[in-house]
Amino acid sequence: MKNEKQSSILKQELNEFKDVLSSKIKECNQVFLIAHKNPDYDAIASLGAMSLVCKRHKKASYIIIDDVNDLPEKEKVMIEKIKEKFIVISLKDYEDNKTNNDLLIMVDVNKDFRTSLEGKYKLFKSIIIVDHHDVDSHTVKTNYKFITQNASSCSEMMYFLLSQYKIKSSDPCYYTYLLTGIHLDTKRFTKGVFPSTHEAANGLCDRGANQIEVDDFFALDYESDRRVHALIDKMNPENTRIMLSVCSDVCLENEVAQAADYALNYGCDATIVAAMLKSGEFKVCARSKGRVDVSNIMHALSKTGGGNAFSAACIYNHFVDDNASDLEKSEELRKEIVKILTYRK
Repeated sequence: MKNEKQSSILKQELNEFKDVLSSKIKECNQVFLIAHKNPDYDAIASLGAMSLVCKRHKKASYIIIDDVNDLPEKEKVMIEKIKEKFIVISLKDYEDNKTNNDLLIMVDVNKDFRTSLEGKYKLFKSIIIVDHHDVDSHTVKTNYKFITQNASSCSEMMYFLLSQYKIKSSDPCYYTYLLTGIHLDTKRFTKGVFPSTHEAANGLCDRGANQIEVDDFFALDYESDRRVHALIDKMNPENTRIMLSVCSDVCLENEVAQAADYALNYGCDATIVAAMLKSGEFKVCARSKGRVDVSNIMHALSKTGGGNAFSAACIYNHFVDDNASDLEKSEELRKEIVKILTYRK
């Protein structure tokens, strides 16, 4: 259990930030909400909760998700439920409906390259960020942000914001989704848990969050689980500290991350897993127990790599020959990673 004062400090800081959030929502014509590409449970739940905040201010809000068809089925279930009350649009829809006085609210993300709006941030009069990830040179420039690593997840922060606004939804699914987001980012309460995390989880249950439905979101899908273990089966120790798996098979982004997480259970300091996405790019995920700073490795592999010393990722598409076969590309990527690891021994 971490510092017992942490919960009070987090709530006080969010309460102060709430005034900024309210002011900017009231000043704009309309609000656009966005999370990172391929949003996970934490991101989707936070988008839904922030939509409730906009509704409280009687302001039109539009959730931008440009890759719905590429998401796993359970994430689609969340989005379809949110669509019953709020408008989910594509990037093209945004471009067709933008005005000169729009507010962008980014949740669960702060890096410029991690959303589908990359290169378009200057079109917004104001930008607000609510996030719990590291900041770096790629963090979107704005004076209106609440970014802290003293919370387990964006879902946790959104729970306290809803409470401070005294927003209560008649549909408990929003509370179930926020609890699911907390479970995801804490790996079912095994890491990154704060006193405020337990307070938020208890409060969500009191408001009607359904633990059985939360558990269902984490039930394994057979086909997906087989792909994860296929990546793990290709794991090889590149040196005494790091295990590496590079595969040309097509996988989902979350499956690459799951494989990297799982393989960290082996006797190694860090894991790196790479696999091809439907787009033809390779997703690379790295995890560490602390002795190896995987964020440095991901940044060396791709300048848009991001994360922290324990968990980092990047998209890789810098191949010498774009016409090479998938297998040839995977081998080229493997050699590039090995070269970086050799240099950083």
